[in-house]
Amino acid sequence: MKNKIECPYCDGNADLHREAKEITYRKEMFKIISHFYRCEKCAEEFTTTEADTISLIQVHNQYREKNNIPFPEEIAGIRQKYELSASKMSEVLGLGANGYSNYENGEIPTPAYGNLISAAAELYTFMNLLEKAKEHFSSNAFNKAKERVAYLIRTADKNKNLVAAMNVYGQANNFTGYKKPEPAKIANLVTYFIRRSKPDFNDKLKLNKQLFFTDFTHYKNYGASISGLSYRAIKYGPVPANYDNIYAYLENEQLIGSQFLRLSNGGAREILFSEADFDKTLFSQQELETIEAIVARFANIPTWDIVELSHQEKAWKELEANRALIGYQDYAFELKTL
Repeated sequence: MKNKIECPYCDGNADLHREAKEITYRKEMFKIISHFYRCEKCAEEFTTTEADTISLIQVHNQYREKNNIPFPEEIAGIRQKYELSASKMSEVLGLGANGYSNYENGEIPTPAYGNLISAAAELYTFMNLLEKAKEHFSSNAFNKAKERVAYLIRTADKNKNLVAAMNVYGQANNFTGYKKPEPAKIANLVTYFIRRSKPDFNDKLKLNKQLFFTDFTHYKNYGASISGLSYRAIKYGPVPANYDNIYAYLENEQLIGSQFLRLSNGGAREILFSEADFDKTLFSQQELETIEAIVARFANIPTWDIVELSHQEKAWKELEANRALIGYQDYAFELKTL
């Protein structure tokens, strides 16, 4: 979002402002950071479509979290893992012809339908729902759907354990930037930053800060993180809460490697390297733009420079003493560095 635009009421320029505000949505009250512009010349205040969107997203995020309603990406992901069309998912769940498709595209279901969709994410629950909707399938299609669920049941523990190891939360909430953690995205972010940065600066300390600024910058601009990671404020700045497990996983999968550089004082410093390709198809255009902004800002600056920048952030100043998790809604709009 631009910090300064032309005023539509006069020939002056208007600055972006943010202020805390309470909004009523579906008879519930939510606290957001409202975005608006104020003209330097005529003092007129106004919003734009982009400003209204970021405000509305905050309301929707909190409403979904409070009522346990899955987010659009989660809703699409549930269907995709079962390899069914949106129309078939609607039939299985009894949502009407276009119900599931509408929810994937951002329409917010009622809490009751939200709970039904969440329940469908559970494999054994979905198997039962599938059995009850057998009449909506041909014999071959029904058997194929059952075989897919059976396969997912056999492999579920591995995927669930991976997410649990990489992050403290497995579902979207304020501490994940309202995105479900995605190991593939996390892996691609880390390896991309390594490959695009000056090799001597590729240590875990710097990479942790790049991940933090990536996710919180994206939330500041679009109301969602990219990776779904949770961050904790510790001595040397914000870090992914389970960062040791992330790097261990990436090394075990041979996506990254490490080597030690000898220091002049006789010590050594671990440097990471990677030859993994970047899969940009995992990311939206907005996400790719945020990632490139982070690369441009941090690729060639030393580790301690980015550490010092992270120490200027309100989130670190207020939470470091207790090593607390950092809420995106609470601190992303306070971000100073980008």
